[in-house]
Amino acid sequence: MATTGVSCSLIAGAFLLRLLLVPLNLYRSTDFEVHRNWLAITHSLPVSEWYFDTTSQWTLDYPPAFAYFEWLLSQVATLVDPAMLQVSNLEYASWATVTFQRLSVVGGDLILLAGGLALGGPRTAAALLWNSALILVDHIHFQYNGMMLGLLLLSVAAIERGRVYLGAFLFCTLLCMKHIFLYVAPVYFVYLLRGHCGACCWPPRLLPGNLVKLGSTVLATVLVLTSPFLSLKQLEQIAQRLFPFGRGLTHAYWAPNCWALYNTLDRVIAKATGATGGSSSTAGFAEVYESVALWTIPPRATFILTLVAYCPLLLAIWRRTGPAGAGSGNFATYVALGSAAAFTFGWHVHEKAILMVTIPLLSACTSGRPSLSATYLVLSSVACFSVMPLLPNQPLETGIKWLLFLAGGLVEMLLLQGHGLFSSKAGSLPWMLLAACYAVLGAYRDFGGHSLLFRGRMEFLPLLLTSDFCAILVLGAFGKVFSLLPSESKVE
Repeated sequence: MATTGVSCSLIAGAFLLRLLLVPLNLYRSTDFEVHRNWLAITHSLPVSEWYFDTTSQWTLDYPPAFAYFEWLLSQVATLVDPAMLQVSNLEYASWATVTFQRLSVVGGDLILLAGGLALGGPRTAAALLWNSALILVDHIHFQYNGMMLGLLLLSVAAIERGRVYLGAFLFCTLLCMKHIFLYVAPVYFVYLLRGHCGACCWPPRLLPGNLVKLGSTVLATVLVLTSPFLSLKQLEQIAQRLFPFGRGLTHAYWAPNCWALYNTLDRVIAKATGATGGSSSTAGFAEVYESVALWTIPPRATFILTLVAYCPLLLAIWRRTGPAGAGSGNFATYVALGSAAAFTFGWHVHEKAILMVTIPLLSACTSGRPSLSATYLVLSSVACFSVMPLLPNQPLETGIKWLLFLAGGLVEMLLLQGHGLFSSKAGSLPWMLLAACYAVLGAYRDFGGHSLLFRGRMEFLPLLLTSDFCAILVLGAFGKVFSLLPSESKVE
């Protein structure tokens, strides 16, 4: 087990690594320009125009609290390079702009650090900061997941300590920053109804005072954060931005969930039977398409399947939850499993959404759920392997993403050791097989194997194989975590 001194050194090393990545001029996704444009919109335009501006194709499509965050950043950005805040200055990327935006992500990870410390102490914080998938997505690809996941962990920590209203306030603030966290709203609802509002006894006796105070906290937080946008016109526009139509069942690069396997089966049957028609799910676009051989999945079906997958979890929460704040540490695991249900069956799931499962689960492993460690390590490695294709196969990016994959995995093993991960040859064999699979598929995908075999043909095949391989392991890990929940959980 890592000592506090080792954990603190790893925390410092994690931030040093982030700072070293800043000047390397690494690949930046379109998200970099998205956030630069949002800085410009929130700084240069009145609030009433934030959600109506269409100067750039990357229009503001996050909830109001994130727009306020961009506005706060822009107050500093104007001192660094005012040109980045001109709405018409599309694709602007001066050295000062790139450095500022990269450093803003590093600063956001201070909230992740705070969440880790609040939930499990230095060891948890160190493990979170060395999560290689999170580093790849945020500090190279460019997003702010660490900041928002840190806010989620602060909310979880508050609720597990009995500070229910603070936890509810933080979660509502998070929902008003990024609406994807609706994935775990049912977990919060059932857990707090059961544990805080009096339904934990039998027969249930709701506590009206607690229910009113909790409802008031939620409602007041949402109303305050959305108050500048409460006109009907504004609300309709925000709804259109947050929930756009025309996106397909899967993202351009398939997330490793059941729909990746479904799409593959559709293509295999179509090839085997010579079926034609539909439209290609392997074209690399995120638009709606029709399956060729199988039923074309509509959004309603994904909602029903997600709800069905959620039901056993909500039942487990209802049966096992006592008064909120009893300190069993189950809540972080529940949050991870809620995200897992939505990730498995949701409509148009992004591959990056796997972080909403792995980060809460890592917190649970390091703060009271050690028997989940082996399953978590598999899931974490698969999560990183699945997001690596977000970075291009350029020499520098390829080398860095594989070094991060290895370094992050080794740090997590150090911090989670002591739970019998490699206690016998039989226990070591699955890890050796998994490492061999990563080596073979990685060589094929990232080091020229595909080009050597197919010479420019079947360009989507490496991504398809990555999605399917990772989907099998991810779904297996989800099932394993849920199966371990009864043995790890007790009525709080």
